[in-house]
Amino acid sequence: MSTNEAVRLAGPTRPLGSLEIPQFYLPARMDKGVYAPRLYGSALIHFGDRRRKLDETRRVAFLLALPPDARTVDWDASQPTDVMPDALLKEPPHPGKYLPLAARAMELKTFTRWAKAFDRWLARTQKLVVAAKTDDTMELTLGPKRGGVSVELVGIAWELT
Repeated sequence: MSTNEAVRLAGPTRPLGSLEIPQFYLPARMDKGVYAPRLYGSALIHFGDRRRKLDETRRVAFLLALPPDARTVDWDASQPTDVMPDALLKEPPHPGKYLPLAARAMELKTFTRWAKAFDRWLARTQKLVVAAKTDDTMELTLGPKRGGVSVELVGIAWELT
């Protein structure tokens, strides 16, 4: 979808969707534009290894574009963001028009599936690289501990673009 086509599809109000699906706004980097829907996910990732006396928790957040025709999501296409849940806004930071929200993103059943996919994706992709104690040139890569992924929030985040 071209930029001009996207702006032409923009409407004056935010698509509501299910009330059980959280919707927020990202802090704005500009003061005018069009709000685009993003899938937002944040979690705490716990890495641990008793033998190496390693115990580390990392807080992560990711954004994924949500085109109007989205039926499934691919978290591999997401981008890390430094916007943590406590920085998300409940009200729009500036007036603007809204791009359409994918119909599937408004269905609780589908959205729940997307949130579970986020949890599985994090467990599969998040790694901690540590230097091996026996040899400074070697590195060891660890995944999260079993049960070490704790999803904080999955919701729709509106980004002013």
